[in-house]
Amino acid sequence: MRPQGPNLSPSLRPTMSTTDATFPEVPDQPALYDWLYEHTDKDVEMYRALTRPHARVLECAVGTGRLAIPIAEQGTAVHGLDYSAGMLDLFRTKLQGEPEAVRERITLTQGDMRDFDLGERFPFVFIPFGSFVYLLTLDDQIACFGALLRHLEPGGTLVLDVPTWEEAVDESWLMNDERVMKIRQGRDPKTNKMTEMWTTNRFDASTQLMTQDRHYRIYAADGSLEREQVVVWRSRFFFLGELELLARMHGLEITDTYGDFEFGPYTHRSEVAVVVMRRRPEA
Repeated sequence: MRPQGPNLSPSLRPTMSTTDATFPEVPDQPALYDWLYEHTDKDVEMYRALTRPHARVLECAVGTGRLAIPIAEQGTAVHGLDYSAGMLDLFRTKLQGEPEAVRERITLTQGDMRDFDLGERFPFVFIPFGSFVYLLTLDDQIACFGALLRHLEPGGTLVLDVPTWEEAVDESWLMNDERVMKIRQGRDPKTNKMTEMWTTNRFDASTQLMTQDRHYRIYAADGSLEREQVVVWRSRFFFLGELELLARMHGLEITDTYGDFEFGPYTHRSEVAVVVMRRRPEA
């Protein structure tokens, strides 16, 4: 049985038409986002291994540095791009506690991964943590690939990972179940306040778009509800054939597709696809 959701006031129940396909800034407050994903590290070693051969890399949707910091710790320079100024501000705050050598290897730029110009190319570019799925239209996806290609050296490598339909089924994302489900409850170590996150999911098969309402509840020390916040996440699920077509359109060859973050094979039971693409040396 799924837990019964909280009694949320009608004003806290967001509505959004599936035609409102605008590129989203990560809507969670950066501190809440960090709390939600503070123990997520299953992809760290894979991206450290992939980036280790390169002196410098570009990470799009860098967030608050969950991957960039451990990559920089191994000696790789990371240029991080993110749409959210708030995420980058929190990242900069984190960097103050890092050794000088790590701080010097990280450059941060606020920008839109559909249209940006850093004035340089990289041997390795990546979009981790399923962030490519927040590009909701074909035009957005094509624009993003074009921008990435402008920043990728000939012969360079582009990597992105996306959730699969198998994970969507396992997580009940496609069931259009309007019940509110508790995803996480715990004490935020930064504020020492009990925090909960509940979600509802809606899926439109005609557009492959999922809308997730995230209901955050933050409690005071005496257990009373201090505040409540609702944010809306939207994402588009992909078939791998779509990514293969995007790659071909931009002169990229898919060299590997992994089904987990340990370089395992991709199968029909995989819950993630890590797609490795190579730009032709002469392109």
